[in-house]
Amino acid sequence: MTRDLAAQANHTPAPQSNAAATMLAVKQKLDAYSPVIANLLPGNDPHKVDRFKGTVANALRKNPDLLKCTPDSILGSALRSAQLGLEPNDPRNLCHLIPYGKDCTWQLGYGGVIELLRRAVPGAQVEGRAVYPNDEFDISFDDGTITHRPHVVAKPGEGRGGPAFYWYVRVRFPDGITHVHGLDKDGVEYHRSFSKQAGGQMWSKSYDAAALKSVVLDMRRWLPQSIELAMAMASDDEVINIGEVDRVDADPFSPAAELVAAPVDPDAEIIDVPEQVTA
Repeated sequence: MTRDLAAQANHTPAPQSNAAATMLAVKQKLDAYSPVIANLLPGNDPHKVDRFKGTVANALRKNPDLLKCTPDSILGSALRSAQLGLEPNDPRNLCHLIPYGKDCTWQLGYGGVIELLRRAVPGAQVEGRAVYPNDEFDISFDDGTITHRPHVVAKPGEGRGGPAFYWYVRVRFPDGITHVHGLDKDGVEYHRSFSKQAGGQMWSKSYDAAALKSVVLDMRRWLPQSIELAMAMASDDEVINIGEVDRVDADPFSPAAELVAAPVDPDAEIIDVPEQVTA
Protein backbone atom coordinates (compact mmCIF):
# COMPACT_ATOMS: atom_id res chain seq x y z
CA MET A 1 0.00 0.00 0.00
CA THR A 2 2.89 2.36 0.74
CA ARG A 3 4.17 1.94 -2.83
CA ASP A 4 0.69 2.81 -4.10
CA LEU A 5 0.63 5.92 -1.92
CA ALA A 6 4.08 6.94 -3.12
CA ALA A 7 3.08 6.43 -6.75
CA GLN A 8 -0.09 8.45 -6.22
CA ALA A 9 1.85 11.19 -4.44
CA ASN A 10 4.37 11.49 -7.29
CA HIS A 11 1.78 12.32 -9.97
CA THR A 12 2.13 16.12 -9.87
CA PRO A 13 1.52 18.55 -12.73
CA ALA A 14 4.16 21.15 -13.55
CA PRO A 15 3.29 24.43 -11.79
CA GLN A 16 4.58 27.90 -12.62
CA SER A 17 7.37 28.36 -10.06
CA ASN A 18 9.67 26.24 -7.92
CA ALA A 19 8.05 27.43 -4.69
CA ALA A 20 4.57 26.82 -6.05
CA ALA A 21 5.71 23.43 -7.37
CA THR A 22 6.95 22.39 -3.94
CA MET A 23 3.81 23.64 -2.18
CA LEU A 24 1.61 21.75 -4.62
CA ALA A 25 3.74 18.60 -4.41
CA VAL A 26 3.66 18.63 -0.60
CA LYS A 27 -0.10 19.14 -0.60
CA GLN A 28 -0.59 16.19 -2.93
CA LYS A 29 1.72 13.99 -0.91
CA LEU A 30 -0.05 14.89 2.34
CA ASP A 31 -3.39 14.16 0.69
CA ALA A 32 -2.10 10.81 -0.57
CA TYR A 33 -0.75 9.92 2.88
CA SER A 34 -3.85 11.06 4.75
CA PRO A 35 -4.73 7.47 5.83
CA VAL A 36 -1.25 7.06 7.32
CA ILE A 37 -1.42 10.46 9.03
CA ALA A 38 -4.82 9.54 10.50
CA ASN A 39 -3.29 6.35 11.88
CA LEU A 40 -0.32 8.22 13.34
CA LEU A 41 -2.13 11.10 15.00
CA PRO A 42 -3.56 10.44 18.48
CA GLY A 43 -7.23 10.90 19.31
CA ASN A 44 -10.50 10.41 17.45
CA ASP A 45 -11.13 13.96 16.22
CA PRO A 46 -12.50 13.58 12.66
CA HIS A 47 -10.82 16.87 11.70
CA LYS A 48 -7.37 16.02 13.07
CA VAL A 49 -5.85 15.22 9.68
CA ASP A 50 -7.05 18.44 8.05
CA ARG A 51 -5.86 20.46 11.02
CA PHE A 52 -2.45 18.80 10.91
CA LYS A 53 -2.09 19.41 7.17
CA GLY A 54 -3.00 23.04 7.78
CA THR A 55 -0.24 23.26 10.40
CA VAL A 56 2.31 21.96 7.89
CA ALA A 57 1.07 24.39 5.24
CA ASN A 58 1.42 27.29 7.69
CA ALA A 59 4.98 26.19 8.48
CA LEU A 60 5.84 26.33 4.78
CA ARG A 61 4.27 29.76 4.37
CA LYS A 62 6.09 31.19 7.39
CA ASN A 63 9.49 29.95 6.24
CA PRO A 64 9.83 30.24 2.44
CA ASP A 65 13.23 28.51 2.60
CA LEU A 66 11.35 25.28 3.32
CA LEU A 67 9.95 25.49 -0.21
CA LYS A 68 13.51 25.01 -1.49
CA CYS A 69 13.57 21.56 0.16
CA THR A 70 12.56 18.31 -1.49
CA PRO A 71 8.87 17.42 -0.98
CA ASP A 72 9.84 13.95 0.29
CA SER A 73 12.01 15.39 3.08
CA ILE A 74 9.18 17.77 4.07
CA LEU A 75 6.75 14.86 4.12
CA GLY A 76 9.16 12.77 6.21
CA SER A 77 9.46 15.47 8.85
CA ALA A 78 5.70 15.99 8.82
CA LEU A 79 5.10 12.27 9.35
CA ARG A 80 7.56 12.18 12.26
CA SER A 81 5.70 15.10 13.84
CA ALA A 82 2.40 13.28 13.42
CA GLN A 83 3.86 10.06 14.79
CA LEU A 84 4.96 11.81 17.97
CA GLY A 85 1.77 13.86 18.26
CA LEU A 86 3.66 17.15 18.06
CA GLU A 87 2.42 19.97 15.85
CA PRO A 88 5.36 21.59 14.02
CA ASN A 89 6.35 25.25 14.01
CA ASP A 90 3.72 26.51 16.42
CA PRO A 91 4.23 28.86 19.40
CA ARG A 92 4.53 25.97 21.88
CA ASN A 93 8.02 25.14 20.53
CA LEU A 94 7.17 21.43 20.25
CA CYS A 95 9.06 20.64 17.05
CA HIS A 96 10.15 22.36 13.88
CA LEU A 97 10.57 21.73 10.17
CA ILE A 98 13.96 23.26 9.41
CA PRO A 99 15.54 23.74 5.96
CA TYR A 100 19.07 22.40 5.62
CA GLY A 101 20.15 22.89 2.03
CA LYS A 102 17.73 20.93 -0.12
CA ASP A 103 16.56 18.78 2.78
CA CYS A 104 13.97 19.50 5.43
CA THR A 105 15.26 18.32 8.80
CA TRP A 106 13.14 17.58 11.84
CA GLN A 107 14.07 19.46 15.01
CA LEU A 108 12.81 18.73 18.51
CA GLY A 109 11.90 21.86 20.47
CA TYR A 110 12.27 22.44 24.20
CA GLY A 111 8.49 22.33 24.57
CA GLY A 112 8.46 18.97 22.77
CA VAL A 113 11.08 17.53 25.11
CA ILE A 114 8.98 18.53 28.12
CA GLU A 115 5.74 17.26 26.55
CA LEU A 116 7.23 13.84 25.76
CA LEU A 117 8.81 13.59 29.21
CA ARG A 118 5.44 14.30 30.83
CA ARG A 119 3.86 11.61 28.67
CA ALA A 120 6.60 9.16 29.66
CA VAL A 121 6.01 9.87 33.35
CA PRO A 122 2.42 11.06 33.91
CA GLY A 123 2.32 13.49 36.79
CA ALA A 124 5.95 14.58 36.42
CA GLN A 125 6.55 18.28 36.99
CA VAL A 126 9.25 19.92 34.89
CA GLU A 127 10.61 23.43 35.20
CA GLY A 128 13.66 25.15 33.80
CA ARG A 129 15.14 28.64 34.03
CA ALA A 130 18.07 30.78 33.05
CA VAL A 131 20.30 32.27 35.75
CA TYR A 132 21.68 35.83 35.54
CA PRO A 133 24.67 37.38 37.37
CA ASN A 134 22.53 39.39 39.82
CA ASP A 135 20.38 36.39 40.77
CA GLU A 136 20.97 34.52 44.02
CA PHE A 137 21.50 30.92 42.98
CA ASP A 138 22.63 27.65 44.44
CA ILE A 139 22.24 24.09 43.16
CA SER A 140 22.99 20.80 44.91
CA PHE A 141 23.22 17.63 42.85
CA ASP A 142 23.57 15.58 46.05
CA ASP A 143 20.09 16.25 47.40
CA GLY A 144 18.42 17.60 44.25
CA THR A 145 17.73 21.08 45.59
CA ILE A 146 17.86 24.47 43.92
CA THR A 147 17.69 27.93 45.49
CA HIS A 148 17.01 30.63 42.93
CA ARG A 149 16.01 34.17 43.79
CA PRO A 150 15.84 36.25 40.60
CA HIS A 151 17.48 39.65 40.46
CA VAL A 152 14.16 41.50 40.66
CA VAL A 153 13.84 40.08 44.18
CA ALA A 154 17.46 39.60 45.21
CA LYS A 155 18.74 42.97 43.95
CA PRO A 156 15.80 45.19 43.01
CA GLY A 157 16.64 47.94 40.57
CA GLU A 158 20.08 46.60 39.65
CA GLY A 159 19.00 44.72 36.53
CA ARG A 160 20.15 41.32 35.39
CA GLY A 161 23.82 42.20 35.64
CA GLY A 162 24.61 40.75 32.22
CA PRO A 163 23.56 37.82 30.02
CA ALA A 164 22.52 34.46 31.44
CA PHE A 165 25.43 32.24 32.42
CA TYR A 166 23.72 29.06 33.66
CA TRP A 167 20.58 27.08 32.79
CA TYR A 168 18.94 24.42 34.93
CA VAL A 169 16.06 21.98 34.79
CA ARG A 170 14.31 20.37 37.77
CA VAL A 171 12.12 17.28 37.39
CA ARG A 172 9.84 16.20 40.23
CA PHE A 173 8.53 12.66 39.84
CA PRO A 174 5.20 11.44 41.29
CA ASP A 175 7.04 9.20 43.79
CA GLY A 176 8.64 12.28 45.37
CA ILE A 177 12.09 11.92 43.81
CA THR A 178 13.57 15.13 42.42
CA HIS A 179 16.33 15.32 39.85
CA VAL A 180 18.16 18.52 38.95
CA HIS A 181 20.68 19.24 36.24
CA GLY A 182 22.32 22.30 34.74
CA LEU A 183 24.84 23.56 32.21
CA ASP A 184 27.01 26.64 32.07
CA LYS A 185 27.64 28.55 28.84
CA ASP A 186 30.54 26.30 27.85
CA GLY A 187 28.40 23.19 28.33
CA VAL A 188 25.57 24.65 26.25
CA GLU A 189 27.93 25.70 23.48
CA TYR A 190 29.41 22.21 23.48
CA HIS A 191 25.96 20.79 22.72
CA ARG A 192 25.42 23.50 20.13
CA SER A 193 28.56 22.39 18.28
CA PHE A 194 26.86 19.08 17.40
CA SER A 195 23.77 20.71 15.89
CA LYS A 196 23.28 21.00 12.14
CA GLN A 197 21.41 24.22 12.96
CA ALA A 198 24.06 25.80 15.20
CA GLY A 199 23.45 29.14 13.47
CA GLY A 200 19.71 28.66 13.08
CA GLN A 201 16.78 30.60 14.47
CA MET A 202 16.39 28.51 17.61
CA TRP A 203 19.89 29.48 18.73
CA SER A 204 19.84 33.04 17.42
CA LYS A 205 16.33 34.03 18.55
CA SER A 206 15.50 31.61 21.38
CA TYR A 207 18.85 30.93 23.02
CA ASP A 208 17.39 30.23 26.46
CA ALA A 209 15.01 27.62 25.03
CA ALA A 210 17.86 26.01 23.07
CA ALA A 211 20.02 26.03 26.20
CA LEU A 212 17.29 24.44 28.34
CA LYS A 213 16.74 21.78 25.67
CA SER A 214 20.48 21.07 25.87
CA VAL A 215 20.18 20.62 29.63
CA VAL A 216 17.38 18.05 29.20
CA LEU A 217 19.32 16.21 26.48
CA ASP A 218 22.38 16.15 28.75
CA MET A 219 20.36 14.74 31.68
CA ARG A 220 18.49 12.16 29.59
CA ARG A 221 20.75 9.34 30.77
CA TRP A 222 19.05 9.69 34.18
CA LEU A 223 15.51 10.15 32.89
CA PRO A 224 12.88 7.48 32.23
CA GLN A 225 12.90 6.51 28.56
CA SER A 226 9.77 5.99 26.48
CA ILE A 227 9.72 4.86 22.86
CA GLU A 228 8.46 8.30 21.83
CA LEU A 229 11.09 10.23 23.78
CA ALA A 230 13.94 8.04 22.56
CA MET A 231 12.71 8.28 18.96
CA ALA A 232 12.37 12.07 19.17
CA MET A 233 15.91 12.45 20.51
CA ALA A 234 17.29 10.11 17.85
CA SER A 235 15.46 12.07 15.12
CA ASP A 236 16.60 15.51 16.26
CA ASP A 237 18.24 17.47 13.41
CA GLU A 238 17.77 14.51 11.05
CA VAL A 239 16.18 14.03 7.64
CA ILE A 240 13.32 11.57 8.09
CA ASN A 241 12.85 8.79 5.55
CA ILE A 242 9.19 8.41 4.59
CA GLY A 243 9.81 4.66 4.24
CA GLU A 244 9.52 4.47 8.01
CA VAL A 245 5.73 4.45 7.57
CA ASP A 246 5.89 0.97 6.04
CA ARG A 247 5.11 -0.92 9.23
CA VAL A 248 1.99 1.08 10.04
CA ASP A 249 0.89 0.73 6.44
CA ALA A 250 1.38 -3.03 6.46
CA ASP A 251 -0.26 -3.65 9.80
CA PRO A 252 -2.97 -1.10 10.71
CA PHE A 253 -3.39 -2.77 14.11
CA SER A 254 0.15 -1.83 15.20
CA PRO A 255 0.37 1.14 17.59
CA ALA A 256 1.83 4.23 15.95
CA ALA A 257 4.53 4.37 18.62
CA GLU A 258 5.92 1.09 17.27
CA LEU A 259 6.94 2.51 13.92
CA VAL A 260 10.30 1.27 12.74
CA ALA A 261 13.12 3.49 13.97
CA ALA A 262 16.81 3.05 14.54
CA PRO A 263 17.41 1.15 17.80
CA VAL A 264 18.31 3.58 20.55
CA ASP A 265 20.47 2.62 23.48
CA PRO A 266 19.98 5.38 26.10
CA ASP A 267 23.66 5.19 27.05
CA ALA A 268 25.38 4.50 23.75
CA GLU A 269 23.26 7.12 21.96
CA ILE A 270 24.68 10.01 23.98
CA ILE A 271 26.81 11.89 21.47
CA ASP A 272 28.24 14.37 23.94
CA VAL A 273 30.72 11.85 25.37
CA PRO A 274 34.02 12.74 23.68
CA GLU A 275 35.26 9.18 23.22
CA GLN A 276 32.10 8.38 21.21
CA VAL A 277 32.71 11.17 18.70
CA THR A 278 34.96 9.85 15.96
CA ALA A 279 36.36 11.55 12.91
